[in-house]
Amino acid sequence: MAAALEEAVGTVCWWGLSPAIDLRLHLPPGPEASVLLVGAAEGRHLLMTAARARRGPPRDITLFVAEQIPEAVARQLLFLLLALESPDRPRPAARAAAILELLGSGTLRAGTAAVLRGAAGRLRRWVSTEPDREP
Repeated sequence: MAAALEEAVGTVCWWGLSPAIDLRLHLPPGPEASVLLVGAAEGRHLLMTAARARRGPPRDITLFVAEQIPEAVARQLLFLLLALESPDRPRPAARAAAILELLGSGTLRAGTAAVLRGAAGRLRRWVSTEPDREP
């Protein structure tokens, strides 16, 4: 019964109990660096690193993610997309509310669902080599 229930609802990964870290603090010095995240099914470290990106000298950081659950990688990309969008789409308070709602809700309000649909379309164009088509 438990296995059938897990297959029905998908996999859930709870956020870690440790605080988020800025990955840049753990990289060797230099203008460029590569980071491999293995099994990082949640994006708190990525969000912290992106939030603090303007502190200190600019760096090019290439992130590689190895994850067994593709939904987790898509969720990380979605949160990064929402966090880093231009200020005019949507306003910062609405983006923050959408991120919090996506993190903890089983149902979405109409406004958050619209934000999610728009972000999913942009994310699909980022990762797909196929021409745009209707879902």
